[in-house]
Amino acid sequence: MVRIGIVGAGYWGSNLIRSFNDTEGAQIVAVCDKKQGRLGFVEKRYPHIRVTDDMDSLLNDPNVDAMVIATPVPMHYAHGKAVLEAGKHLMIEKPMTHNFGEAAALRDLATEKGLILTVGHVYQFSPAVQWLASRIASGKLGKLFHVDSIRINLGPPYSEVDVVWDLAPHDLSILIYIMWQSGLSTEVSKLQVMGNNFVKDSLTDLIHIFIEFTCGLSAHIHVSWVTSNKVRLLQISAEHGTVVFDDMQPTEKIKVFSQGVDTRVGADDTKSVELSYRPGDIFIPTLPRQEPLSAECRHFIDCIETGNEPINGGPIGAEVVRILEMITREMGKK
Repeated sequence: MVRIGIVGAGYWGSNLIRSFNDTEGAQIVAVCDKKQGRLGFVEKRYPHIRVTDDMDSLLNDPNVDAMVIATPVPMHYAHGKAVLEAGKHLMIEKPMTHNFGEAAALRDLATEKGLILTVGHVYQFSPAVQWLASRIASGKLGKLFHVDSIRINLGPPYSEVDVVWDLAPHDLSILIYIMWQSGLSTEVSKLQVMGNNFVKDSLTDLIHIFIEFTCGLSAHIHVSWVTSNKVRLLQISAEHGTVVFDDMQPTEKIKVFSQGVDTRVGADDTKSVELSYRPGDIFIPTLPRQEPLSAECRHFIDCIETGNEPINGGPIGAEVVRILEMITREMGKK
């Protein structure tokens, strides 16, 4: 049994409490939050879980094996470092930290101490994303050309980070995961950004990110807080077809389109024939039903019990932050 302390009982922290409470092999020892209202919510919903506003009491508790950090991003590094230095396994929400130096430091500290570190890139546990990674790694799509990703919804009422650091970590973690699964380098050769502040002068709330990687793949990521309809759409263009992942669909989230037929290519100008083109056949794979968050929590417990390297560990967490930092620097040049 892995005994867990959770720090942060806000919107996402509440989901983590629910999920770990239902995870076999996990026991929530205590939940910590500075807001008494959040602690009252936890006490009412989970009377068997101890609550506290003192994080040090969890760090010093020998009955706590691992800790989950779901606090605001600017606090991630200090909280994560304290957990690892206390000799406890760490699950930290995305993005891992607010700069690459701190992310690399947490990654290296976990390795040095032989502790499990996972980052809350929950989309790595989506059945659709796992299917995508497997399909691409198998070579059935051939060479990857371009990835288009759109993630839109109304932003949080209060945020200490802009839309890039709030939403883009999801798209970058998916992109890096599928590239690494195929042995592709995520080294960036060219980066361009176009963004704006519509609602808050201090925070970018809409941005287009254009990335070219040294491996030849290009990507466009569009994230926005200013449109009220929710969009979660990823399209991968490749040598042998196109894959569309629409996470807003209740079923049939993945559709694979073959290259299609185009009689205009190589047409014989001496023959009288009708020229036409049509889309290719569509393949819709059957995906397992699995809540990504539940799978993520289960993976954290499994890695602690087995010592296996997590798929959402320090390396991918730090790589996401590295590219986020590059995007922020590029925004500063505008």
